[in-house]
Amino acid sequence: MNRVLAVARLQAVGRRDGLLWPLVILGIAFAVNLFVFGSMGDEIGDRPVTGGLASVYITGLAFGAVAVAQQFPFALGLSVTRREFAIALGLFTLAQTAIYAVLLVVLQAVEHATDGWGLRLRFFGLGLIDGYGVPTQLLIYGAPMLLMSLIGITLGTVYVRWRTNGVFGGICAVVLVLGLAAGLVTKYGRWPAVGDWLADQSALSLFAGWPSLVAVLLALLSWTALRRATP
Repeated sequence: MNRVLAVARLQAVGRRDGLLWPLVILGIAFAVNLFVFGSMGDEIGDRPVTGGLASVYITGLAFGAVAVAQQFPFALGLSVTRREFAIALGLFTLAQTAIYAVLLVVLQAVEHATDGWGLRLRFFGLGLIDGYGVPTQLLIYGAPMLLMSLIGITLGTVYVRWRTNGVFGGICAVVLVLGLAAGLVTKYGRWPAVGDWLADQSALSLFAGWPSLVAVLLALLSWTALRRATP
């Protein structure tokens, strides 16, 4: 266990930029939105949602992929086993997710207390989660970050296992499956049923339950690829 924690600390040192840059990009997106909506004055409307919060999740995906591709060969060069690397990466990812979740919940509370930064703006708040307590809000903010990080990690493990062809082959397979699914739903006229199913889901299910389930599946897929990967 001590060796796993040492590897996790090594990843934390090696991924300082991966922790910092998502916050920098989030801060820039926030500042731009404040400027744009602040310049609109009375034309801003009633509590607009900017969507800029997605920037921190997208950068989390990107750095998840880069982390595996860069650190896996280095770790194996230090005689770290694949199992130790995978466990340490999982611990680091969970810690990173928890940090971002707490930060976003705090910023959402500040946004609510300041009436949307004085502009009635929703940047960190999602509106539909206002009725939930803090523990549930942590899950709703954290699970998508965990999912995006696992998507990035999966891409990284596919790369170290099958290189560029594997990454593009995997992307093509996902696009093909989604396209076929959309075509079948369209052919049989099931989009209203899909819409009703989504409408019946709670915010906790949509933003925490299902993302967590997919994240677990991706974690299993990543380990399957990583255990046979070579530097």
